[in-house]
Amino acid sequence: MTLPTTTKTYEALNWASSFLQQHHYETTIGQILLMHHTGWSRTRLLTEQQTVLSADLVTAFQHDVRLAASGTPVQHITGRETFYSRHYHVNNHVLIPRPETEELVETLLTTLNNHQHLFIKKEEEPLTIVDVGTGSGIIAITMALEHPSSHVSASDISAEALSVAKKNADDLGAKVAFSHGDLLLPFVEKGYKADVIISNPPYIPIGDKEWMRENVKDHEPSGALFAGEDGLEIYRRLVNQIPLVLAHPGIVAFEIGYNQGDAVTELLQQALPLETYIEVINDINGNERIVLAIIPEESNY
Repeated sequence: MTLPTTTKTYEALNWASSFLQQHHYETTIGQILLMHHTGWSRTRLLTEQQTVLSADLVTAFQHDVRLAASGTPVQHITGRETFYSRHYHVNNHVLIPRPETEELVETLLTTLNNHQHLFIKKEEEPLTIVDVGTGSGIIAITMALEHPSSHVSASDISAEALSVAKKNADDLGAKVAFSHGDLLLPFVEKGYKADVIISNPPYIPIGDKEWMRENVKDHEPSGALFAGEDGLEIYRRLVNQIPLVLAHPGIVAFEIGYNQGDAVTELLQQALPLETYIEVINDINGNERIVLAIIPEESNY
């Protein structure tokens, strides 16, 4: 079915909803795409239901709805996604931001607030935070803006991803020092020490790819999704590098898969001091999502 050239807003939305439903995609995608093409807010979209849309807009809207129904992520069509109430540029070189990662950031911000006594420094020595595998830069940029007294650095092995992250940092006015390289190696090579290491690394077992939806596995970068047979490959390498970069006291915060809490905890226990406090935190849906490690000042590797 094709929409007539004279189409009202509610008719366009009804068509999109039906078309997306037939292809087993969320009907809200239609609203997102129409807001993208009109520039309207969600509130205005509701008040413009009887508005007649231009023929060119209807054509472009139908094209994008069909594109979304074929598996292209709506974020790649609009070129943006929201994270922590800020808009980010995204493309097929970076992982699309997920709400679960907001919980990782919120956990770290709360932990820093609750453990301020561990990081009392001279005024000229800011808290140093490193985001590993920054992708679109959402974690590093959010930390830089929400904890402005800190010095935030970030790394990624993908030059294309770093280009996206730098654009986002510039657009949002966030001061982040970006480094190109594998995990913590850029910081190891510089002899850099960080008070906080945070990461949302790839953690999906490669075998899970067969049942994942095409809008994820066929459009988002495999290197940001999959991590070996058990999904722990990146954690193993990253954890071994942590003692070379993390200062004392220090904090490590990882996003993890829903069943990886025990495995990642064990990896951290093997690499960090005995005195380290390690906690697995569930997300809003009750799934294991975050591993938090706090190293006291008096500990030694």
